[in-house]
Amino acid sequence: MADLRRLILRTLNDNQILILSTVSRQRRSMTSLLKSLSEESDVPLSTLKLNARILREFNLISYGSTKRRPEARLCPLGSFVIRLMEESSSEPSSYQD
Repeated sequence: MADLRRLILRTLNDNQILILSTVSRQRRSMTSLLKSLSEESDVPLSTLKLNARILREFNLISYGSTKRRPEARLCPLGSFVIRLMEESSSEPSSYQD
């Protein structure tokens, strides 16, 4: 499990982790969430939008039009990744470069 955790954390970039963790904590539209993140983290909105699309392509998050699920949500795989990240932050790292 530790190897899988390490692989996922090295695969996702900081912006993707930021988006995933925010989606897991907040129920908002993706547009609202990304605008807020952009202002708080000083990351360009276009960068966050690109990373959100990548996360959606990998079935980690879902978001849609106003008619179909306007709120951003974690997909089951995204929930699994979040749980792995939370576990890794509470355990001492055994990884060495």
